[in-house]
Amino acid sequence: MPDTKPWNSDLPLGRFLSLLTKSYFGALTKKLEHLGIEHYYSILITIESNKGENCCQQSLCDQLHFDKASMVKRIDYLAKEGLVKRNPNIKDRREHLITLTDKAKALMADLHKGINELNTEATRGLNPEQKEQFYKWLWLVYDNISSQPAHNVVYNLKKVK
Repeated sequence: MPDTKPWNSDLPLGRFLSLLTKSYFGALTKKLEHLGIEHYYSILITIESNKGENCCQQSLCDQLHFDKASMVKRIDYLAKEGLVKRNPNIKDRREHLITLTDKAKALMADLHKGINELNTEATRGLNPEQKEQFYKWLWLVYDNISSQPAHNVVYNLKKVK
């Protein structure tokens, strides 16, 4: 259980966001563990939202801000689990289009339901206008930080047993 003391604004904002991220993905991984997809939710949702169009590894990297090497590993894992397949792109033989398998499509309703339930719980106590503002503020903070000069950082979440 997190400490209930007010946040110390002298500490880096990233420290608080890291705590929030670990807590959120820990709860989401637990909520969705019955699906057997580890923590690759964003990839599956992004593929689904692209409806198979222009959904190659590079476009997934661009949309999700992952580096190429880690995306290959993630796609390999999802393919091994029978959740995605790589199809040759007839317009460009150098790339493969990534599509959801029937197995993955069957999981998507439960995946969306679990995420929506956790998002609702996470924003409990906020009215609809406050929720909308909350997400706008998060994007504003992201835009402000991402416009700064920075080193590339890999953030690797792993389930601790």
